[in-house]
Amino acid sequence: MKSVTSISAIVLLAATTAACKQAESVKPATPQAGISDADAAKIADATVDVWKSMDAAKIKALYAPSVEAYDFAAPTLAKDRAEFDKRQDVFAAAKLDGATQVERKIQILSPDVFVMSGTWNMTSSSTPANNGGVRCTDVFQKDESGNWPIVNEHCSVVPKSA
Repeated sequence: MKSVTSISAIVLLAATTAACKQAESVKPATPQAGISDADAAKIADATVDVWKSMDAAKIKALYAPSVEAYDFAAPTLAKDRAEFDKRQDVFAAAKLDGATQVERKIQILSPDVFVMSGTWNMTSSSTPANNGGVRCTDVFQKDESGNWPIVNEHCSVVPKSA
């Protein structure tokens, strides 16, 4: 009888230990420190300032080496980084040095990724024929150096109102 009691106690102890270990393994992960809304907004503001600079080298530096992007002035994705860079040269040459934000939304997707979507009225101080509205969605991803390059962008001309 003593051995049956001992075996029962051992089985109960083993079951309790297993249940405790299982409960520990399903605890929610502690949240990772990530980018704040305010810091994401600062990065987004700095990005728009670089776009307005019309400095092609600085504009290109905003983007990750493997960026995928739809440019508002081109119908397809760039085939490679060289083609993407040429499109940034064309953008800088358009002298769209004014950008008035119409709307903007920032979404933090993870500690290392956020999205900026918005609409801007772009103006050119030297070529008013280039003036117009543009809407863009940009995905920023923190890299190994702690920088936040754009890894994906989709820009298009704002459609005319009906």
